[in-house]
Amino acid sequence: MEAPLPVSIEETAAAAAGGRLYVMGGFNAAGASLDGVYVFDGSSWSTGPRLRLPLDHASAATLNGAVYIAGGHSNGRDSARLFRLDGDQWTELAPMHYARGGHALIADEGELYAIGGNNAAGNVGPDEAYDPATNAWTVVGSLPQPRNHVSGFVVGAAACVAAGRSPTTARVDCFGVTQQTWSRLPDLPRATSGAGAVTFAGGGVLLLGGQNAGETAIVDQLTRYRPGAGWSAPEAMLVPRHGFELAMFEGRAWACGGGVAPGLRPVATCTSIGNGLPSTSNRGK
Repeated sequence: MEAPLPVSIEETAAAAAGGRLYVMGGFNAAGASLDGVYVFDGSSWSTGPRLRLPLDHASAATLNGAVYIAGGHSNGRDSARLFRLDGDQWTELAPMHYARGGHALIADEGELYAIGGNNAAGNVGPDEAYDPATNAWTVVGSLPQPRNHVSGFVVGAAACVAAGRSPTTARVDCFGVTQQTWSRLPDLPRATSGAGAVTFAGGGVLLLGGQNAGETAIVDQLTRYRPGAGWSAPEAMLVPRHGFELAMFEGRAWACGGGVAPGLRPVATCTSIGNGLPSTSNRGK
């Protein structure tokens, strides 16, 4: 267990940079989209620069030492906007070609990849790459099985998305950014949507949480992927939930906020886990 967030929120975006962990946007218990940013410096939480618009189901990533947040829904309206945190303010950059929420924003090989998600028209198939040098997005392919509430991570030089809906799946698709082609990894042990995923420095992947196909229960799944070994048998989470984005901070995967039951059941809980056996102990601070 870690120090909890100042508020209870779910469907947030999260990323870390400059020795700080950022948890952004999300839903409150009333279902309102939020513009709040909460910053953890390793010892306590504080508030950061508010987002330029309230967002839920956005996705964030760290590229070249900066935090980016893209897409999401804003009180029912879809967003294609991209922002970068520059000091104490957000800078708006070129928007995506497709508005989307419930997608994955993945930093890989010097670019950002927006994969999956949905908008008012349905699931978004095309995936896009953002080049920070040109401030431009390029459509680079299409997700073989379009879906939303996906979980993004990196394996080698591939940007991958796991799980998602609809329908809820255990499928894992990877976009090779050099070859510009799609391939598949082994399926997850259990189908889920709205889970969190992250890649550790050594290349191992962690995925946990989400909801079942009926969106009636939390999928209490903690599974690890190692190249050549596949996904591990699922283990129990410390606090089962969905609707959070995992972020690497201080060498550990942090899950902050999320919902402990389907619907609007946000919590302030933060937990972290390392790249070894699961631990329920504090970090010893």
